[in-house]
Amino acid sequence: MDQFHSTEHVSGRRAVTGDARRITPPVPAPGARQALVLSGGIALGAFEAGAFAALNEANGGAPDWIAAASIGAVNAAIIAGNPPGDRIAALRRFWDLTATDPTPVTTAMLGPPPLSGAWRRAYNDAAVLQALMFGRPGLFRPQAMLGVGTAPALYDLAPLIDHLAACVDFDRLNSTGPRLTLVATDVVSGERVTFDTAHGTRIGPEHVAASGALLPLFAPVAIDGRLFADGGLASNTPLDLVMDEPGGGALQCLVIDLFARSGSRPRFMRESITRAADLAFSNQTLRQLEARTREHQLLALLTRLAERLPPDLNDDADISDMLGQVRERSRETTVVSIVYRPGPDEAAPGKLFDFSRATLTERWLAGERGMRDALQRLARPDRATRLAPGLLLHELEAGPGQAT
Repeated sequence: MDQFHSTEHVSGRRAVTGDARRITPPVPAPGARQALVLSGGIALGAFEAGAFAALNEANGGAPDWIAAASIGAVNAAIIAGNPPGDRIAALRRFWDLTATDPTPVTTAMLGPPPLSGAWRRAYNDAAVLQALMFGRPGLFRPQAMLGVGTAPALYDLAPLIDHLAACVDFDRLNSTGPRLTLVATDVVSGERVTFDTAHGTRIGPEHVAASGALLPLFAPVAIDGRLFADGGLASNTPLDLVMDEPGGGALQCLVIDLFARSGSRPRFMRESITRAADLAFSNQTLRQLEARTREHQLLALLTRLAERLPPDLNDDADISDMLGQVRERSRETTVVSIVYRPGPDEAAPGKLFDFSRATLTERWLAGERGMRDALQRLARPDRATRLAPGLLLHELEAGPGQAT
């Protein structure tokens, strides 16, 4: 069990962190870009932090572009808003701040709980109850008066906004950091809105909080007269933003999805609730991949058609322009989907609020293992699933104690 609880000390407390094994990352093709897509899932976001720690250990820096929603936006802001050498420590401090030990006396006497079993279920459930009752430092707190403010909600994100202002250099984030794209949803129109440093948006703490304001749990955030809620309500894993960007040569896209599409038959009501959430969010990613597969197939057909056009048609201005757009979008794209697989006794529908130190540590370590596996698979394109000409997919799951 020690492998799930490797720790270091931050401010005198046991920190949520993991081990680090250097691996040799695959060498991207000349001119290739690497993007990281981070999804929402509240406390499940520790998995993303661990995944980035392994990626950073392998290549020493951040990807060219990070697109994110909800808790993924928080992790992304911390990454982009800190110097390369400080990013992992900043992520550890953030997740350590949110972590709790709901049974400190038992832990002091017997150590951390096991991975599964009645003790672990009680430990996780106690952590969920604690978070729901009191909130979590640096993230959210209960609303003092329900129904008062911009919109009715159980919690507000003021602690997150304050904490981000202290731990993220937003000048760096908006200038020298990797390109950052955050997704939110307009509460009134339902429109998906992107905050993108490459398109002139100056991202601040309020933009990050807006991306994670999941109604009706968290109060929406007002920016420039508009009311924004969680980006996951529109696209929890904004893979399409990266794949739809024209030009730029070959693309490697590492996607962290915090909800598993595959599962088991629910036996109890709590399992049915959990399964519904997993399916609702994970199928968003599947639909996006299906749409991009159709696009790549169409582009391949248009490329074959262009090769058979007579010279006089190739010289036509309109046709030449269309063929230029086809060539621009016909790039080699490799997607690696890394999905979090919960432990056997995680707190079912409450897993999003399980900030117990043992669970966050396990999620971090699972993220590290998943990313190491992902980087090894990138080096083996022959083992990928060929969805369409120029579009390869690697899929893997990682959870406490395993990666497949």
